[in-house]
Amino acid sequence: MNYGPFLENYKIFSSGNETPELCHIWCAISTLAGAVEKRLWIDRDYFRIYLNLYILLIGPPGVIAKSTSMGLGLKMLKETGYNVLEDSVLKERIIEEMCAFEKDFVSPDGEPFRHASMTFVADELNSLLASGVDMVKFLVAMFNKDETYFYKTKNSGVYEINYPHFNLMAAAVDKWFGAAIANDMTATGFLARCITVYEDKKRGKFPHPKLKPHQEAARSKCIDALFAISQLYGKMNMTDEADKFYNVWYEKQDISPAEDYRMAGYLERRTKVHVLKVAALLAASALRMAIGIDDIKRSIAIFAETEKKMRLAFLVAGANKLAVFIPRILAIVNENDGVVPLRDVVAAVHTDLDPDQFKSVLKTMESMEMVASKSVEGKTHLIAWRKVK
Repeated sequence: MNYGPFLENYKIFSSGNETPELCHIWCAISTLAGAVEKRLWIDRDYFRIYLNLYILLIGPPGVIAKSTSMGLGLKMLKETGYNVLEDSVLKERIIEEMCAFEKDFVSPDGEPFRHASMTFVADELNSLLASGVDMVKFLVAMFNKDETYFYKTKNSGVYEINYPHFNLMAAAVDKWFGAAIANDMTATGFLARCITVYEDKKRGKFPHPKLKPHQEAARSKCIDALFAISQLYGKMNMTDEADKFYNVWYEKQDISPAEDYRMAGYLERRTKVHVLKVAALLAASALRMAIGIDDIKRSIAIFAETEKKMRLAFLVAGANKLAVFIPRILAIVNENDGVVPLRDVVAAVHTDLDPDQFKSVLKTMESMEMVASKSVEGKTHLIAWRKVK
């Protein structure tokens, strides 16, 4: 699918290196979220949705190339004059920097608007969260803070951050993103606010990556778009066609009771908030103040692609014992020419997996398009994805 001019140009620019394309797509989206600052929002009557995002890139060492991939968008933001902060710092330092980063914007109707917008990039999420639950609670508070954030210190008085916009891009290796850490983050609602992007393989080998003229031209187009976005201000509307499409899609989103509770928390927020944010960013990247039906469709497609592996991030985290059953079950299917009765698979693993665990593994494999459950002659079979029509 074509994701619109900014993302397509960013894909061209970032091609020719080993980081998976999906990681670059989310780095591009994070770059847009940093560029719109607090100046754009979606009005939902009861509340406003601002367009900052918390994006986590998770994968084995060397797959994502964290510093390189996230640095591409970070450099673009720096070049175009947006506020960025990187490396692992304490909460107090972030607050101080956001206060220092406050700036004024004059709206089209001549009204001054003072805001503190920042994109924060952390190569190592574990270092950012090393100070414990206090940092996590701060990040939760900043995610959708509307007007002013107050922070009292013992010695320095009170910090006031006017209209904070905190946009986060962070990365971590899958071994660290373990069950214990994930549980702690879930208890605060942090993970539900995050879009977890998991990749376990490089997209190829490029021993001498070099930018070609067409890639440099694509980057220049991205830079031009970021400059232009800096002048946008106001409420992002939605066309009638887009609104109807979103409403129909929203009504169809049901979360299975068997769903991993961490995934369930994310899915709830994805449906109500994340999809709309990304759609609005895609519209803004084309300098439109109205979200169109194509923006909604593109946003949903990006999330669908991302969620194919998102469940696997929770399974492999901390060497979760369920992860080893994915290749085992896939081998059983392949050994039977890609079609095997479900009961035979259950019989092979029932001594190691209880029913809920088996459902979790199977759901992950289906979301990753490894297998599908189909009825064959009145009995449920697992079918290798390559045979699914």
